[in-house]
Amino acid sequence: MTQETPLAGRVALVTGAARRRGIGRGIALVLARSGADVAVNDVAEDEQGAERVREVEALGRRAVFVNADVRDPEAVRRMFDTAEEALGPVDVFVNNAGVCVWQNVREVDREAFDLIMGVNLAGALLCCREAAQRMVRRGRGGRIVIISSVHAQMPFPRMAVYGATKNALRALSDHLALELAPHGITVNHVGPGWVDSDINLASPDLRTQADRQRTLDAIPLHRPAEPEDIGAAVSFLASDAAAYVTGAFLRVDGGFVVGKYTRIAEVAP
Repeated sequence: MTQETPLAGRVALVTGAARRRGIGRGIALVLARSGADVAVNDVAEDEQGAERVREVEALGRRAVFVNADVRDPEAVRRMFDTAEEALGPVDVFVNNAGVCVWQNVREVDREAFDLIMGVNLAGALLCCREAAQRMVRRGRGGRIVIISSVHAQMPFPRMAVYGATKNALRALSDHLALELAPHGITVNHVGPGWVDSDINLASPDLRTQADRQRTLDAIPLHRPAEPEDIGAAVSFLASDAAAYVTGAFLRVDGGFVVGKYTRIAEVAP
């Protein structure tokens, strides 16, 4: 292992990582640049999954794409089996798969509720459980990184169910960190702010250039995150440099959360 490749010799599995403009892709590519072989998961994205495999392989690392729905326990088990058969035991699991539907609370329908809760929360639990079971059996530690959100700390209109799942992921990460510490497994979660990715294309708050500018004005660093910014945080938490970090929340938001206090001060009498 070198400073340039802190994850050399390790195998990572990243869920929700096939989309061309997604956080998962950024995570997968940064992990590969850091030396890890990468299993890329997504659902019904075979063509884009194949593209991600080619991108990882172009960086000199091994890769495999696994089409699996994280809401299905059997599919999750097969996903890990396929990844480990192709690349070896998973040392780093990144729970990134997530969905959002923008609805006011009084308009939330059961279909949207079940989708968001199923992917964001039940899927996270199923995947983290599978990763933890395998890491504990193997007995050589491991890293679990959950992608939560600034929504774990800040409420936003029309995102009550999504925000509830992100708050739940914070609690899940904390509990896992406590339970898995005796086995040498660290568990942390990363909170992206506004990321310039596909999931935000449907956001009613980012439809026009004026909308985007208002959001940029609210971010102290005055730019959205790139998927690779989130990947850099994940790579750190997966590395030996973060061996003593567990149960932590690392926001990657350009100061968005702390910036809210500046905005309050600006309008205060």
